[in-house]
Amino acid sequence: MHRMIKVVMLLLLLQLAVHVDAAELKLGHIDLQRLVAQSEAGKIAREAFTVKNKKFQQDVDSRSKKLKTMKEQLEAELRAIPKGQKPSQILQDKEKEYGVQARELQRQLDGYNQELKVYDAELTRKVLEEFSPILNEYARVNKYDYIFRGLDGMAFADKKRDLTDELIKEFNKKRKK
Repeated sequence: MHRMIKVVMLLLLLQLAVHVDAAELKLGHIDLQRLVAQSEAGKIAREAFTVKNKKFQQDVDSRSKKLKTMKEQLEAELRAIPKGQKPSQILQDKEKEYGVQARELQRQLDGYNQELKVYDAELTRKVLEEFSPILNEYARVNKYDYIFRGLDGMAFADKKRDLTDELIKEFNKKRKK
């Protein structure tokens, strides 16, 4: 559905371009992923994401290590049982506890991954919110009619219309002030 809207908007723009003298219409495009990856604000956001990810990873690693130790002890105790003898209730309870701990670790890992996904989206949104006024000012000062975000829905976009590097420089310059 989102793609369909982009295609319709592009068609409307092309229809508009037919009615407007091409010399009057000024177009450009930016690569938002590159902007977020290469701008100072994006690098700071990526650093914050990395810190949070490392914290989660340390917790998961610690719990995984405990779980591995628990499994090794359980397997050693199971190997010590003579053939044909049923494991004791204590050993069965340990097996159940291992299963509970393994499922809990998986749930925690899934939760961390979901939290990181949301955090990444939030950080990206903040960078783009900070960038938006700079883009608007740039378009106004340089008299752009349209600046497209990304190339989705476009069959072709000339590199000479790519404003990403120039806008990254402008964004970094404005942030330093």
